[in-house]
Amino acid sequence: MVAGAGALGNEAVKLLAQLGVGEITVVDYDRVVKANLNRCVFFNDGHAEKKELKADVVAREAAKLGPTKLVGVAKKIEDVGEGFFDGFTHAFGCLDSLGARLTLNAQCYGKMPLIDGGTTGFMGKVQVAARPSSCIECGMSRHDYKLLWKKYSCVGELLDFLDPKMPALPTTTSLVAAVQVNEFVKLLHSRPGLAGKYMAFNGLAGTTAVFSVPKRRSCPVHGDKT
Repeated sequence: MVAGAGALGNEAVKLLAQLGVGEITVVDYDRVVKANLNRCVFFNDGHAEKKELKADVVAREAAKLGPTKLVGVAKKIEDVGEGFFDGFTHAFGCLDSLGARLTLNAQCYGKMPLIDGGTTGFMGKVQVAARPSSCIECGMSRHDYKLLWKKYSCVGELLDFLDPKMPALPTTTSLVAAVQVNEFVKLLHSRPGLAGKYMAFNGLAGTTAVFSVPKRRSCPVHGDKT
């Protein structure tokens, strides 16, 4: 399952389809706009003019890459229901809302590995939560909780009250999505990866850094349980 069909989600789905993954479900409630076109590989002018649903467009266009079965779900990840998550083996977080990201984390932990990605301008991150590792919420700070329901669109449009943010860059999203899908391949082959870790990418400096994320005993997702 790929949650989010913006710039990062487009790239992740493209790579998964090229790998020949058997079935991919794409979840996103938003519609295509012209500002998406320079960073979203599956969108074109016609999709934007018709304001088509992103999930439907990605599912339809990615299906042209090979035999992968693709399904689009035009809903917010918060609205799909708990039972929705039972049918998947892996989840990819490609979201632009911290609240949606934490919902995905809570629903996936203990059910399937979550490979979460995020970008802002030249900066990107990848974090993998796979029980018994730490989860996404284990690394939350008090400041993060204050910003819980703040959100930007991938084009940098201010939807709430935060400091200005750069629009998503296709170079950054391509790199972050590639790392996410690479982590998926490593999980499939039981190779060591980023489970319980946080990889930060700095496109300005051309560097990456990997940090361990300790498991928080008071985490509301799993507490002391493994």
